[in-house]
Amino acid sequence: MSVKTKKSKIFPHECEICGAPAEYSFFGVISCYPCKMFFKRNANVGQAAFICNFDGQCKINRYNRHICPACRLATCFKCGMSTGKFRESRKIKPKRNILVKVQVQNQPEKLPTLNLLQSDQSLLTTNQWTLLTNLFHCYKESRILPFSQRLIDIYDASQSNYVIYKELVEEFLVSLYETAGTYLRSNDDLRKLSSDDRSIILRKAADNVCCMSGTFIMQYSYLYNLDAFLNTMSIKYGKRTMNIHVWARKFIDPDIVLAKLSLSLFAFSENTCCYYSNISNDLTNPINILEIQNKYAEVTWKYLLYKYGHYDAVKRYLNIILWLISMSILTFHAQTLKVHMNDLYSLIEQTELTLILDDVDQIIETNQYD
Repeated sequence: MSVKTKKSKIFPHECEICGAPAEYSFFGVISCYPCKMFFKRNANVGQAAFICNFDGQCKINRYNRHICPACRLATCFKCGMSTGKFRESRKIKPKRNILVKVQVQNQPEKLPTLNLLQSDQSLLTTNQWTLLTNLFHCYKESRILPFSQRLIDIYDASQSNYVIYKELVEEFLVSLYETAGTYLRSNDDLRKLSSDDRSIILRKAADNVCCMSGTFIMQYSYLYNLDAFLNTMSIKYGKRTMNIHVWARKFIDPDIVLAKLSLSLFAFSENTCCYYSNISNDLTNPINILEIQNKYAEVTWKYLLYKYGHYDAVKRYLNIILWLISMSILTFHAQTLKVHMNDLYSLIEQTELTLILDDVDQIIETNQYD
């Protein structure tokens, strides 16, 4: 006797909201059943009630679709779902009293779920969301992008003219160092350190941020694809430096939020200084630095879980570690480059002076109120 095995159903389409397998069109859009029910429940009230904790930047997929109702509902409307295609609910005839009594007696006690789909929250706490947002906006890559765009726009016309392209590259590099300095002066955790610890951390942090943000911006702006740019940079910093750059670029995550979180992680990577410092004045409170690192690492990991789910979070976090390792090699090599160190020392001096003046202003303001 043959036994018939049940074949799994193959769906011909993908949900336009989350990418899950789908078969039918609901409310004007091919969608899966969960997205259909989500839209039906929330379309009339959700837009006013839901608030995205990350400025509406969440990318909805089948694995994280329940995390951010605001972005999921916005995606539904963007794809073309319409409340005008809702059907009126059918009127259900009341059952006999006897049946109602039996159902009430046999009905199990309900758990107070209060609509779990609407109350789902990210693993990130409110304070962590605030920290994530601050770190994201702390590094202002928008100041560099106009310079990188000029390098791209003029590439075909000036690639044969080294002098013109060199001037454009110099402008780009100046903006890169200035933006790194702005980031360091805006980081609250750096500002709150004691003046001695801040002075020690700042030297390594400035190098880390400059090198890492450089690879990030060059990758993000597609500058690695321009031969004229690579040649000009090789003449300035050496071919070995650019070979390390090109090798390290493959570890940069395309998620700009994650890349900027990694930048903050790397800024405080001072374990070598804590335990094997060649500086005469060791850190007075190395545990404080480790706590900052741990805080940034936790926010990064929770953001990955929120955005991508556990499996992809592990892969992307591993990639961050590989990027940090490659950046350690780059910064170690960059310390042998006089042209880089001169710009770095200038950045450090300006940042230290600004932070000291801010400390003085704060002391004066505090004394005025005492």
